[in-house]
Amino acid sequence: MEPSFGPERPSPEHTIPPTPLRPPGLEFAMGVALFGVIVLVFFLVQSGVFIRNVMNMTPEYQGRGFSFMLVNEPHFQERMMALGTNGDALAPAALWSGLAGLVLIVASVVLWKRGRTARFLGLQLPHWRPALIWTGAFLLLGLAIEGAARLSPIFRTDFMQQVLATITDTAPLVLGVGIMAPLFEEFLLRGLLFGSMRHLLDEHTSVAITAGVFALMHMQYSVAIILLILPMGVVLGYARARSGSIWVPVALHMLNNLVTVFLG
Repeated sequence: MEPSFGPERPSPEHTIPPTPLRPPGLEFAMGVALFGVIVLVFFLVQSGVFIRNVMNMTPEYQGRGFSFMLVNEPHFQERMMALGTNGDALAPAALWSGLAGLVLIVASVVLWKRGRTARFLGLQLPHWRPALIWTGAFLLLGLAIEGAARLSPIFRTDFMQQVLATITDTAPLVLGVGIMAPLFEEFLLRGLLFGSMRHLLDEHTSVAITAGVFALMHMQYSVAIILLILPMGVVLGYARARSGSIWVPVALHMLNNLVTVFLG
């Protein structure tokens, strides 16, 4: 039998699995391997779209055929560095890589888990009391982080300000950073990875691991900022585990990103 996924209660259609369950260790290994493949595809798509955008925004590279070998050219590397915080270059990359990753997660988990997909990813509606409790915890943490940023410059970042200053159309930024990025990251971490961890590990360890990976996925920020992102990942993880639904961390993550996009 599979171990419990926290406080979620299986619906009647999931009481008897439609196919024989594999050993928990094998399910765990399959989930981790799938996680690695999806992360690789995500970064390949993100890099490819970003490189194409840099080419389109650099006159001497316009009209040239696409090639990942461009990254070895010193001048192109300089252009990539210069456009590393450019909103017009980053927003489409976030949108298309997130969409590709999200579709791959859902399609692969449906093929893998079949009738257990909804419970594995947490697609059911949340238990509202824990959802409200962890929403409150997330908002309080956000206030604490804002206070830390006001008290010390090491907890401040101008990354989003630079992105907003260079964007010519905010729609791709809202879609890519405000909506698609939270959807992809939550389905990847609090969906696929958390569900895979729970085949062998307890709730607290699974939350801790997904929070650590969440922090490491934001390497564009300083170490101090990453240390602030870590507790956000912990709260989002418990919001997923205790509410029984991925939609709670998705909504909180979207709220955080949209506030950042609109308020800088």
